[in-house]
Amino acid sequence: MLAACAALPNDAPVVEQIDEETGVTIARLGKPVELYQETISRAAFGRFGFLGPFETNQMGKREMFLMIALPLDEKSEPGTPELRVDGTELALGEMGRSPDFAGLKQSPYKLSTPWIALFYFRAGDDTIARLGKGGHITVRITEKTPRGPVDTEYQADTSEDPRLREFAAR
Repeated sequence: MLAACAALPNDAPVVEQIDEETGVTIARLGKPVELYQETISRAAFGRFGFLGPFETNQMGKREMFLMIALPLDEKSEPGTPELRVDGTELALGEMGRSPDFAGLKQSPYKLSTPWIALFYFRAGDDTIARLGKGGHITVRITEKTPRGPVDTEYQADTSEDPRLREFAAR
């Protein structure tokens, strides 16, 4: 009986869980897609971000979201991330900066990096489908820093990674 209630491991392509504080069911990738900088300067060595779609289901009301997590300078003011899939920009929906934007108490993805800035977007089925069909993801953001604007680009090659395809196909 207990085995039937066991959750899938976080390394499964798609995981369903319940937000214990809100009772919302969440479907998400087991682990978010890692985004890497195209060119790494000494000041930003080793910096990477994450991207992860998720669906909330509260008593049959389903909504799709996309979380983008980027390492930003704590003294900067972030712009809005731009998302491209295979070179084509995707229009992202309304944006929030905390999990409560999606009706959650905490992020559906556990990130071990405290220096990350979180962005949550409402995502239509078309956006999720295009992520699932794509092979190359690019996220670009402009930060307003005390030294002036700084553009940073993060990328991921998902052509060999089936997780987004499996999530989009559900």
